[in-house]
Order: sequence, then C-alpha cells, then structure tokens
Amino acid sequence: MTISWGTAPAFVGRTLADFGRDIGGRVEARLRAQLTADRARYAAVAPGSEAVVDSLSAAVLSGGKRLRPSLAYLSFLGAGGSPGDPRIVDVGAALELLHAGCLVHDDIMDDSPTRRGLVTTHARYQQEHLAAGYTGEARRFGEGVGMIVGDMAFFYAIGLLRTTTPETQAVFFELAVDAGVGQYLDLLAAACPADLAPDPMTIARYKTGRYTVEGPLRLGAALAGRLVELSDALTAYGQPVGLAYQLRDDLLGAFGDPSVTGKPVGDDLRQGKRTLLLGFAKQQASGSPELLEKVDAGSLTEAEVPQVQRLLVDLGARDYVESTCQALAVDAVNAIEAAEIDLSVKEYFKHFAAYVAGV
Repeated sequence: MTISWGTAPAFVGRTLADFGRDIGGRVEARLRAQLTADRARYAAVAPGSEAVVDSLSAAVLSGGKRLRPSLAYLSFLGAGGSPGDPRIVDVGAALELLHAGCLVHDDIMDDSPTRRGLVTTHARYQQEHLAAGYTGEARRFGEGVGMIVGDMAFFYAIGLLRTTTPETQAVFFELAVDAGVGQYLDLLAAACPADLAPDPMTIARYKTGRYTVEGPLRLGAALAGRLVELSDALTAYGQPVGLAYQLRDDLLGAFGDPSVTGKPVGDDLRQGKRTLLLGFAKQQASGSPELLEKVDAGSLTEAEVPQVQRLLVDLGARDYVESTCQALAVDAVNAIEAAEIDLSVKEYFKHFAAYVAGV
C-alpha cells in the first residue's frame, strides 16, 4: 500500500519544520528560564541540592524532536487559536516535561545505560556514588535519584498548566494517567507468561500513542475551546497515528542504528519486550525457535541479536509491521478529512501520518 500526498503544504508560507522550530524554541526558552531560576533558588537551600534541577534540565533540554508540542500547537492553530498565545507554550512545555519524566523512569525500569547517546540519569548517579565512595548500594542510590528527577518533571508539568483552562488540564491529566497504565502493561507483558500478556496494540496505544499524538491534538483543541466539536475527528486520526508511531519505534528498537537511536542495537530484543513485531514472528514460526524463546525470556546475548533480526525479516514480521503502519496512516488520513479545522493544518496532519508510516 502506498501513500502519496504530493508537495508539502504551507501555512502562511511556512513549512512543518518551521512550526517545529518555532514552538520548540519557545518551549525550550520557557523551560530554561523556569529551571535556571529554580536552580539558583535551590542552590541556596543546601550545597549540591541544585544537582537534581541540573539533571532535570539535562533530561528535558538535551535533544528531542519536540513532536508533542508541535502537534498541540498545530491543533491549536487549526482550531482557531492565536500563534502568539503564551498558554500553548506552557502546554508544550508541560508535554515535554511529562515525556522527560516518563523517559527517566522508563530507563530505570529497562536498566538502560544510555539515552540519546548520553548516560542515563540513574546510571550517572550510580557512577557518582561509586566514584565518591558513598555508603549503601550504588544501584539503589542511582535509581532513587532517577525516580526523584522523573517525579520533579511531573510536578513542573502540573505547575505550568495553571495558566490553561480546566478542560485543558483535564485532558492532560487523563493522558498522563493513560501513559502510566500503558507503562505498567508493558512491564507486565515482559514479566508474565506469553499467553497471559496484554495485547501489544493496547500497550502501544496507552504507553505511547495516547500522550504522543492523540493527547497533544486534544490539548490544542481544548485550549482553543473546540474540543467537544473536534474530539471525534482528532481521536479517529490520533489513535491510528499514535499506534503507528509506537510500531515504528518498535522497529527502531529491534533494527535501529545506535548512532541514530542513542541506545544499544537490539535493546528491545534483549529486554524481551512483547511487541507486535515479535508476536507476529512467533505466530509464523514453526514450533518455538530457540532464539524467539530466548527473546521471551530476556536472555538474548548481544551476539545473537543479528540472528534474531534476520529471523524477524525471514518470517515476514518486519514487512507485516511496516504494512500495518501504512494501513493505520490511511485510516488516519480518512478520519482527519472530517475535521473542521484550517485546511493547511489538515494537510500537515496528512503529511505527518505519511511520515510516521514511513512512506
């Protein structure tokens, strides 16, 4: 299945990348100003207490596509919001903080040593504990600080939402709780017997899709005061695109280049994550191949990762997930046609769906 949208659209002569840089720059400036001020405040509390603020700054300002703020911004503009409204910047900053907090906690749960090519928060504090010769267990110290940094990200996000409407706050709280439930389902799937594991598509929707695509779109419409009117269309678009986004991320987790992903190659395979990619491979395999059993058990060695990658290709799992992403994108494009939003913004959403689908 192939999707083609022609040339990229323009909204008042601007490209999608322009929007991303615009809202991304404003969000980063908002975050930097808040965290810089608080760093000075906490430095006066006790020597070294500013370190956790520094760690949060590193987590939220060390890169990223600013995708969630961009989608919320475009939805806000499409629903009639003003580009200069500072509240949409606060919404974007809250989304980035939520994302950063989830990643810090996710790294602890996955025992990931790197993120975006940098040492993860908990791993860095574990190293600090060992280097300084602190008492107690270095691992517990590192993970404890990581939990604090992630929690602080959530608290900051809540504070930034004070400028917004009650409806916007309600949407944010719902998508944040959904992300937590999705993370639990992901952990459960990796730990429980395969026949009792939650559906991979449900995990994909709640762990990532809801707060990455569907939630930001609903936030933008809520801030513009048009959520009731646009809710059905934005959900019908955001849900399949959010699923496709996570499925695409699953492919990166299995096949991605570490220089691009910032994480070790085959990280998801070694962690035994129950994804659609692996579920389809197991359905197609005759019997239970030893390699797939080792993936399920989380006992795959680094040397065996390329063998599993070849197996996933040979069994058609990679092609199946890619075609599923494209089908989801088609569903999303059909759904967004019904939305009564600015036509140029609607075209951006179509192009984003195609981008996520990898076409």
